[in-house]
Amino acid sequence: MSAKAVSLTILRDVDGKLDRRTVTATLVERPDFSARGDAAPKEKADETKSNSARLGLTLAELTPQMIEDKHLSGVKGLYVKDVDPNGLAADLPESVRVVSGEVITRINRVPVSTLAEFQRVLDSLKPGDPVVLNLSRYDRRGERAGIVQRIVQFTYQ
Repeated sequence: MSAKAVSLTILRDVDGKLDRRTVTATLVERPDFSARGDAAPKEKADETKSNSARLGLTLAELTPQMIEDKHLSGVKGLYVKDVDPNGLAADLPESVRVVSGEVITRINRVPVSTLAEFQRVLDSLKPGDPVVLNLSRYDRRGERAGIVQRIVQFTYQ
C-alpha cells in the first residue's frame, strides 16, 4: 500500500471572521482483510447482516430530552450511542474515527433524523461506494463551548 500526503485548507466562520487552517493528511488504501492469511476475515458478505450492522454504529433518534441533556439545541440527526470495534466505522484512523456522543446529521448528502432514513441510504450502498458522514457534537472545552461539526469519509466494504 502506498501512502500519499495531501495538504487540506479548512475555512470556517469564527465569530463572523474567516478562519483559515491548513492541515496535512495521509491518504492510504483500506487494507484487504480477506487477503490476510494470519487472521480470519472480520466478516463475510452475509446477506442476513444488514448494512447498518456492518458499519458498526448503534444509533438512536434524538429526543427532546436528549437534545437538552447533551446540549444539542438546533441539531437534527441520529445520536451515536456506540461504535462496534469490528465495524467499518472503527477501521478509520483514530484521529477521524466516529465516536459515541456524536450526531450523524447527513449521510452522503442526505439529511437523516430517523433510523428509517439512515437505513434507506445504507441499503443503496454497494462495496466500493463512498460513505460521507456529516457529524455534530457538543464541545465544552474552553470559552468557545458549542456545537462542533466535522465530516468523515470512507469506502463501504
